[in-house]
Amino acid sequence: MRLVTLAPAKVNLVLRVGPPRADGFHDLASLMVPLDLGDAVEVRLSPRDGPITCRVPGRPDLDGAGNLAARAAQAFRARFGVRRGVAIRIDKRTPVTAGLGGGSSDAAAVLRCLARACAVRDAAALAEVGLAVGSDVPFFLGAGPAWAAGRGERLTAAAVPRQHLVLLYPRDPALAIRAAQAYRWLDEDRAGRRPPAPRRGGLFRPTQVGNDLEAPCVARHPALGALRGMLIGAGASAALMSGSGPTVFGLFAGRAEARRAARALEAAVEGRDVEVLVARTAQRPPRMATWRSPRSASSR
Repeated sequence: MRLVTLAPAKVNLVLRVGPPRADGFHDLASLMVPLDLGDAVEVRLSPRDGPITCRVPGRPDLDGAGNLAARAAQAFRARFGVRRGVAIRIDKRTPVTAGLGGGSSDAAAVLRCLARACAVRDAAALAEVGLAVGSDVPFFLGAGPAWAAGRGERLTAAAVPRQHLVLLYPRDPALAIRAAQAYRWLDEDRAGRRPPAPRRGGLFRPTQVGNDLEAPCVARHPALGALRGMLIGAGASAALMSGSGPTVFGLFAGRAEARRAARALEAAVEGRDVEVLVARTAQRPPRMATWRSPRSASSR
């Protein structure tokens, strides 16, 4: 069986971070929303026992067992006693190490496909498998915008009107930020001061946007603050860094305004190796379809 689906990117409209826990993680209050931007993921389940393979055309550095998608397939097989071969193909459209959850979303897409192919209907068990792979994976297994608590595994559906975004992703490797780095910088800057307990809100309003990880990241990479300022200058009602960065995004009144701003920003960042993307928030989980050869229609 071969299934295809979208692995949507996400942004954190709100990310409040508590103090470090005994296990090294932080308690979060995060409002996450999926986007209509994402990777195309194809999962082929063999009828026979076999290995797990993972291929990302154009990105050989992401091929193989170390990819979160491959690790998700391995965790699924171990949990549900599946030994059949799994072949994964990911067409990358979401920037990598960008704070947009691309790897976690790919992992969730693989879990959703395998659950469909193997008739696994235990959503709680699937979420446990996802959490073992990555803190954001349970969100991508969910049904849309959600407040996340704990490490990100305790999810509550959120009411978020459709948002129109322009994203600026700096490709400079010197600006790449690993999540562990961002959290460490935050702890260092707090210098032992205990932050208030993270809280979640009700209906989202643009005035709520905020990211506790942004200030320490911008302090170490001022270029991110400059990109944020460019979004405000282009008409965004609010702008901030997503997750652990380095992508920054702005909220715009509508699709036309976002596209107009994107055109102006493309001219403004010319020569700076910054990718400009336009996206909308999504309200529903992505569809999944059985793959059909392009020849099948003509052969009927």
